[in-house]
Amino acid sequence: MRRATEWTLIDTETTGLFAPIHVVEVAAVRMRGWEPTGETFQTFLDHDIEIPHVAEAVHGYDRAFLRRHGRAPREAHRAFRAFLGDRPICAHNLSYDLDRCLLPEWTRLQVGTDHARGFCTVKLARRTLSELKFHGMGLLTKKYGLTRAKAHAALADAQATAELVTKVFAPRLRGTAFEDFAELVRFSEMDRRRAVKALGVRP
Repeated sequence: MRRATEWTLIDTETTGLFAPIHVVEVAAVRMRGWEPTGETFQTFLDHDIEIPHVAEAVHGYDRAFLRRHGRAPREAHRAFRAFLGDRPICAHNLSYDLDRCLLPEWTRLQVGTDHARGFCTVKLARRTLSELKFHGMGLLTKKYGLTRAKAHAALADAQATAELVTKVFAPRLRGTAFEDFAELVRFSEMDRRRAVKALGVRP
């Protein structure tokens, strides 16, 4: 990836998997090329609603915690949007974090929905690490010895994903046709056999 290309890795923690989904934590790591710049964003959001027990069991945030530590949702998202700027947005499961969580919430709160879409690192893992059957962050963290301070904490997960990009994806993709960011997005969406052939790896 070109060294000057700036983009952002995001992660969310939410109230669940089914609408209406409320974001209770959002975080981001700013990237330049294959490397994090060191600039990060993280905030909790207080929607003043009960948090389902199933969701609380995953991330550990209950209503009382979010009342103490959370910001007003509109204020939090405006600050988050300012951090994102016009950089492409990427995530480990982009269709969930962006399409199912952030975009509906941005619409609901009327904070604007303009964004530049990047790639999903789950899809990129499927194409780049085609020898693996599963590509969840837990498995990848364990297999490649990635640093994940706490599972299901948005900033820790975003930082682990950044480390996946730097330590695992970059060595395999440097010097290929996918150094351009737009080509990397295209590669992540490729048919598996075409992707394997493009990298010269046996399926």
